[in-house]
Amino acid sequence: MPKERSILRMILTNFFKTFKILPPDGKFMGQDHLGNKYYEAPINVHSMRKSGNRWFEPKTEGDWQQNLPAEWEAWLRGRRRDAPTEEEILHNLSIAQTKKIKGDEIAAKDNASSVKNLNSENSIGFPKLPDFEQEPGQSFDKKSKYD
Repeated sequence: MPKERSILRMILTNFFKTFKILPPDGKFMGQDHLGNKYYEAPINVHSMRKSGNRWFEPKTEGDWQQNLPAEWEAWLRGRRRDAPTEEEILHNLSIAQTKKIKGDEIAAKDNASSVKNLNSENSIGFPKLPDFEQEPGQSFDKKSKYD
């Protein structure tokens, strides 16, 4: 006689599967520049997933809430099939560093030009007319109209 499908049994089975400890015999897939190690368990033939369970071991124990490199995070979440290569990670890291250097250079040029514009006489700003005061009681011609 075939087993009846019980909704309660299915719920409890799936609930207890969430507490399943990942197998210690996972295949080492790589390491990032932060020192985290990444693993993948073999694919379960009875599972609907196309890849095995994936996880990482943080460099410092218990530091699970950290920013992971984008390539490894995509692999962990199943958005990419293959683990990133060392060359790919180093290439993307060098691009990020180049962008940071260029951004710092642009910011420095922008700051220098804004300081130059503030100090120049030709800068556009509040007009200096004899009827206006620079500070209360002091006009632009350095004579106070209250003197």
